[in-house]
Amino acid sequence: MHWGFLEYILTTAMVKEELLWVLWRNILFSVEDLKTTSGESIIIKRAGTLNAHAGPDFTYALVSIGGMEWCGDIEIHTKASDWNKHKHYINDAYESVILHVVYDADVDITRADGTIIPVLELKNRIDAAHIHTYHTLMENQSVVPCAHTFASIKPIVVEQMKQRVLIERLERKTESLFLQLKDQPNWKEVAGKLIFKSFGTGLNDFLFERLAHHTDFNKLDRLSYAPKSIEALFFGMAGMLEETFKEEYPIALAKEFNYLKRSLNVELVVELSEWKFLRTRPTNFPSIRLAQLAMFFSNPEWYHDFIGLEDIRAAKKLLNGELPAYWLSHYRFNHASDVLPKHIGSTFANTFMLNAYIPYLALEARYSKSEDAWDRVFQSIDLLKAEDNVITRKWVSLGMKMKSGFDSQASLELYKMYCTPKKCLSCSIGYAILRNAPHTTAVI
Repeated sequence: MHWGFLEYILTTAMVKEELLWVLWRNILFSVEDLKTTSGESIIIKRAGTLNAHAGPDFTYALVSIGGMEWCGDIEIHTKASDWNKHKHYINDAYESVILHVVYDADVDITRADGTIIPVLELKNRIDAAHIHTYHTLMENQSVVPCAHTFASIKPIVVEQMKQRVLIERLERKTESLFLQLKDQPNWKEVAGKLIFKSFGTGLNDFLFERLAHHTDFNKLDRLSYAPKSIEALFFGMAGMLEETFKEEYPIALAKEFNYLKRSLNVELVVELSEWKFLRTRPTNFPSIRLAQLAMFFSNPEWYHDFIGLEDIRAAKKLLNGELPAYWLSHYRFNHASDVLPKHIGSTFANTFMLNAYIPYLALEARYSKSEDAWDRVFQSIDLLKAEDNVITRKWVSLGMKMKSGFDSQASLELYKMYCTPKKCLSCSIGYAILRNAPHTTAVI
């Protein structure tokens, strides 16, 4: 096989549509003597807006073709023949395409009426460094694909990306609650659901979220005078009262739950076998967290106190009510232990603020569409401590600042939503690396 043809195949395989989107949006290719494949001159006046929905890739573009100005959509493909492969010719949404931007114009493409769609071929206009930089990022096996060049990125680029992904994280994690608020603005229930999930601490958070979904917070308020009833309700719904007990305390809770099932029309929500106890510290056992959660909601003013939180100290005070004496010598039912108080420490209080209070503030900001409310979100999270885990430590080793909850939450989102799926070109950091790739005389 001729080397030139082999090189063409390899290069074409390396040029993905994602890369072409970035190159087009930022005009990162040679525009000297820009022409369509049929020889008409092209002047790009506005690249358009990347379309996140179905239809052409860019909308509201403004392009002069052959001296005539066109406003419309841009479709981008690696090969022109991908137009037919994706069956755009039978989709009316693509009739508004004014320019087909491709790496390789392997065939002519026509509209439904038979007219040829103008094509801009980018082959031999792209700096080879851009393609090779993109390929390096995609093929890198590091936890963070850009680890080898991260230190060279300007701090302002990193900070701007962190601010962007923090907002994305808060919006992603509160989307279902935001939709609930738009349908029925019950802020107390939303706060309750956030609090429930925050007690799940990782392995069991989805189970606490399920419990919250099946909890009627109006009925819960009516039980605030009877803490033992709330505890019975939570443990009963959690499936932890289905065992055979010899101790008086769990026997009494099981009896109370049987009464609540009839009077409040509640039922078991989680199977006991679903709870994760292994690889969990005893103080984080779901049984202890449920007991603490029941104590929290036994406070008739829990909502008022929650929305009035200002710092970790206040959160710690709110969370540290007095548990029933039974829990002094137990971490779970039927298993006696040494007598130890089960206090909530600063670390959990900090996590509670990050996973319950900050998302609540974010929901207020989204709902009110207030910049001042968003400022409050950032000011509040900046007062919280940064989390310390495998992912945050990796970022620290690369030189990222990890001084507050803002830094750790942003770094977790960046890792989960951009680094892991390798969405490097959707990331400002990845784009900066691509843009700053050493210029070469070679074009591909």
